[in-house]
Amino acid sequence: MNKILATAVVLLGLITSGVAVAETQNHPVHPRPNFEPLSKPETVSTPTSNYSRYPDNSNKTEAQLIKKERIIKGLKKGLQLKQIKLLKYSEYLTNRKELGGSILENLMVHPNRLVWVAEIEAPEGSLEVRQSNGQNVKFKTSKVFLVVDAETGEHLDTDIFEVP
Repeated sequence: MNKILATAVVLLGLITSGVAVAETQNHPVHPRPNFEPLSKPETVSTPTSNYSRYPDNSNKTEAQLIKKERIIKGLKKGLQLKQIKLLKYSEYLTNRKELGGSILENLMVHPNRLVWVAEIEAPEGSLEVRQSNGQNVKFKTSKVFLVVDAETGEHLDTDIFEVP
């Protein structure tokens, strides 16, 4: 009986392995794809500027631009306006870098685009800004630079620098 059982198990094993071999022969083996060797890495290009939104307007006179008084309309109580200057956007960026600001620039604004830059002093605690987490943060004594497009009046940037 044991001999018959052992023979049956061996036969069953041979039949199953034969079926498995036959199945693999029915499916063609897919060779690995031929990859071409890597060539030199592509050079990364700097982003191109699109000045269609804010093109060069440096040929305009101050009379053709918005009035600087319009910029400070609604200045919060406790903030003190120091000065308002008409600058080219590139001049504003240079000044910001000298003060330790970021080197990011808006690539939609032409470097020669005229902007109003308002310098505002904020005594300690008079400037409060809402953070992304919903909490308000009060700044120490600081300088605020508000940048507005001189032709359209659109707000372009705000920089806050704490004064030691």
